[in-house]
Amino acid sequence: MTSGKGGVGKTTITAALGRSLASLGERTVVLDADIGLNNLDVVLGIDTRIVYDIVDVIEGRCRVRQALIEDIDQPGLYVLPSAHSYDRAKITGQNIKEVVCRLAQTFDYILVDCPAGIEAGFKRAISSCEEAVLVTTPHISSVRDAETVMNLLRRNGISHIFTVVNRVRGDMLLSGEMLSKSDIERLTGAEVFGMIPEEDGMNLLS
Repeated sequence: MTSGKGGVGKTTITAALGRSLASLGERTVVLDADIGLNNLDVVLGIDTRIVYDIVDVIEGRCRVRQALIEDIDQPGLYVLPSAHSYDRAKITGQNIKEVVCRLAQTFDYILVDCPAGIEAGFKRAISSCEEAVLVTTPHISSVRDAETVMNLLRRNGISHIFTVVNRVRGDMLLSGEMLSKSDIERLTGAEVFGMIPEEDGMNLLS
């Protein structure tokens, strides 16, 4: 789960998709790979229950199963939290891949919530992924950043990319203030698989 720009709703969509998969009986885990700037634990409301995190797993202080926290609202969904305070340079893509390989022995789906952007954290996170959900909003700056991320994903061997457009306003689409589905597909050269409307009071996790 990735995006070119922060604040587009990637983490919320990660949590919502994880809950949806678990509700269908799929063994699902969401892994927060945004070390130091993570908030998946807050979105899912498990931040006060964390004992171990992914860094503890990587450094051998606990087994991966000990660090997993089951979601209160959706049984069958587990969270592997990230570390709020840690030297990110010490974590490598190989470290993340080893953790994902261990999780793959138990789970049907592993959703990796990547850091926004294209820096080292992004490259570290995608090294363990087979497919990508690319989240953007219908604004030209967000779509341009998404196009850059899409090219990087392909260069790193990830060819199955599903674009999701978040925070879509029908009135602004009609007035031309927001890019349409066809506009985004033309700019990125990739199919848009989903468009999520923005509504006052809407809660994806309710």
